[in-house]
Amino acid sequence: MKVSITREYTWEMGHALKNHAGKCFQPHGHNYRLEVEVSGPIDDRSNMVWDFADLDILVNPIVRELDHQFLVHPDDARFEGFGDGCLRWVRGDPTAESIAAYFFDALTGWEVTLERVTVYETDKASATVRGS
Repeated sequence: MKVSITREYTWEMGHALKNHAGKCFQPHGHNYRLEVEVSGPIDDRSNMVWDFADLDILVNPIVRELDHQFLVHPDDARFEGFGDGCLRWVRGDPTAESIAAYFFDALTGWEVTLERVTVYETDKASATVRGS
């Protein structure tokens, strides 16, 4: 039997999308929410798929890296001279999709299966990367 567990994380972050013609071209911020789902067999001794605390050890450093940052495209000239005020997002525009892919790539390779990573920019808008 395969069972999954899901843990939720939150952080605040700003961004601007260089290659977007809509309102997200302008600098703005979100209260982001992340869901990480892993699966595997239930351990006979612990009766758990995985300890949530172990998941926190891996996910929280990445969340802290992004918390209260301002992400921009590495070639966005609007933010030249901002120095440490901007984090240049090497994956291009810092969209919900690219942020979800970043988390998924960073969190792959555990003893359990990473099923999905979902990043919510708002309560009604999210991007999901799945392992299968």
